[in-house]
Amino acid sequence: MTLPDASPPTTALGNWYVNLVRFGQQQVVMATSERSLLTVLLPAREMRQSLVPNLQSAVRQLLIALGISPDTVSREVAAMQPAVFASAVNRRVLGSMNEFAWQLGAYLDRTGDALELALRLSETPMSAVGSKSRLGIPADVARELLAAHHVASPFRH
Repeated sequence: MTLPDASPPTTALGNWYVNLVRFGQQQVVMATSERSLLTVLLPAREMRQSLVPNLQSAVRQLLIALGISPDTVSREVAAMQPAVFASAVNRRVLGSMNEFAWQLGAYLDRTGDALELALRLSETPMSAVGSKSRLGIPADVARELLAAHHVASPFRH
């Protein structure tokens, strides 16, 4: 099956890249935002039927845990609909996901809590969202993108 090319994102955090990661017998679905590299983890079982609602729920939980306002979180999650599946083309995101998967291998020994793991990854310095002189922190980048999107949105109340 050939997937279409990705369309322009409708969210501040951009399109989400999803990949199945295996750690021995354990499988985890990793989803990473294209613009911030914010990453959430989802249960792999029954993913075909529940990918989109599980992704939205995990993004909602992580953004709230990062201190994003409930209104901004609701707008971002609502903008994730309709969900469209497309080819992964951004090599920066794919490479970052590989790095996150490697880090997860070490973190899984300490906890299996998906939100705690996502919070750890959100504080990981990444060159793919930084500048030449400074690494970017996905949580900080996400906060900046969501704040800028909120200000620029014509649908503010």
